Amino acid sequence: MKKVKEKIIETSRVLFCQQGVQSTSINDILLASGTGKGQFYYYFESKNELCLEVIKEHIEHWEIDCFQAILEVDENPKQQIKKMLDWIYDSHKDQLVHYGCPIGNLIAELATSDEADRALLNQWLQRWQDLLAGLMIRMQNITENEALIKAQGLIAQIQGSILLLKVRQDIDFLKTNFQQIEKELAL
Repeated sequence: MKKVKEKIIETSRVLFCQQGVQSTSINDILLASGTGKGQFYYYFESKNELCLEVIKEHIEHWEIDCFQAILEVDENPKQQIKKMLDWIYDSHKDQLVHYGCPIGNLIAELATSDEADRALLNQWLQRWQDLLAGLMIRMQNITENEALIKAQGLIAQIQGSILLLKVRQDIDFLKTNFQQIEKELAL
């Protein structure tokens, strides 16, 4: 049986992705998680505090399953980028409704409204960019500045593809875009 705090965070992760943070009320979270107001406020002072916990959970997922397991492994950098794209694709392929990238959605909604959220999300984005830039340097023998620009472009392509998946609701669209990225990078 899940602990109450974990249940609230997990429920909020889903609701924030599906509805957005601003459109999800504490009552929505309480109803969906089957918890009471007293339980909520025992663990969280506010929805903002809960939101920070949700962001941290998403970042931890990326840190363990993508950054450490794929991008930091001593392997061929082209294979690492291919594995990362496969990992991202796999996280979307079985969804009945494509809500987009949970962290991308949080960035779009919160980056200009809450400094603590923005800082945490920017830290995640910077880490992803730095890891990709390191792989780009190994792949293409380019300067650090060039690699950072290429990494930013790759992240923009990935996030843009997921955004378009969200509006088109067609997983084949994401697959085609990722195949184009692989072709451009000669993966």
